[in-house]
Amino acid sequence: MIRSIAVTAGFAAIAMPAIAGTAFTAKLVTPADAQDSVVAAKAIWSCDADTCVAELNRRTATVRTCKQVASEVGVLASFESTNGALSEEDLAECNTAAKD
Repeated sequence: MIRSIAVTAGFAAIAMPAIAGTAFTAKLVTPADAQDSVVAAKAIWSCDADTCVAELNRRTATVRTCKQVASEVGVLASFESTNGALSEEDLAECNTAAKD
């Protein structure tokens, strides 16, 4: 009984990092009028002033994900995860999908 609890706890400790999302931040060029929530890239983004944040089930910032966010919130000044940010070139490509 105790051994099965220890084994279960061990598996849970290994699986938890895989379950947890990665924090993403999108900085807006034009601040939002009011605090708002937006659904983009299969996540709920909480926006306040010039910053939108969400937890996503991926590790790195990609142009594809950035485009999905920009199409909902507008032109972005930056797009990053806790593991790194998009380059200037990638950000420019992302902003081609930005909402007017």
